[in-house]
Amino acid sequence: MFLAAAIIGVQLISFPTVFIGGAVLTLAYIACRRFRLFNPSKRISDTALLALNMIMGYLLYRTFGEIIKNGLADHEAWGIILSRLSLFLFVMPFALAVMRTREKPLYLAKGTWRTTIHFPWIFKGPLKDPIWRFMLIFLVMVCAVFSFFMDWGQPELLAFAGYALSFALINAVLEELLWRGYILSHFVSGFGELKGLVIAGVTFGLYHYHLGFSWPVCLLFSIFGIMMGGVAIRSKGLAPVMVMHFVMNVLFVLSGMIL
Repeated sequence: MFLAAAIIGVQLISFPTVFIGGAVLTLAYIACRRFRLFNPSKRISDTALLALNMIMGYLLYRTFGEIIKNGLADHEAWGIILSRLSLFLFVMPFALAVMRTREKPLYLAKGTWRTTIHFPWIFKGPLKDPIWRFMLIFLVMVCAVFSFFMDWGQPELLAFAGYALSFALINAVLEELLWRGYILSHFVSGFGELKGLVIAGVTFGLYHYHLGFSWPVCLLFSIFGIMMGGVAIRSKGLAPVMVMHFVMNVLFVLSGMIL
């Protein structure tokens, strides 16, 4: 709940307020650790640090993302695409924290395509398949559905496809590093697979509000985030879920949901 409140708050509150609040929380956290004002459990301490990393990363990401978009205002599509590179700055506080603690995140690895995934509940279900076959069936079905929402006759279809591929490559890789590589790993380590999956997945969905999506759509993204988190957990890495995310982002762009 604390992390969900943090990600909602940074999207609704003005930048100066978020910056000041983040600075105050950071100083309070350092003071409490330095002078041992209270002795929180490791879970509370780690979650507080994660929230602070999220606030700092989000501020850097939004600030430089807006600079890039404004600098490319005459090329709106490329401005949006290249602004996603600022996700590097969102990832940075988490990466630095891992370097400091030297605790490798659970899912910050390539992963395997051969482990079993169950349908419809990922961990349980009457049907089961290796991840590669599950992903193939899922993506074929999703592509078939989205094909009905695409304008195949538009005059700049090839250019639009180029935008879609560029956006999807940048966004899928960096968001997966952040949300499944670092954040999901943290919560699974602290709360177990099921609780960690739900917390990280819901927070992932809520984070999309600042991109212009309504709260109901963000809740749908939360379901998608839980599904992708499940794939990361079962594969023990990011390669399968990056492919899944990439294809979905391409479809979102081509169908007009993004750009």
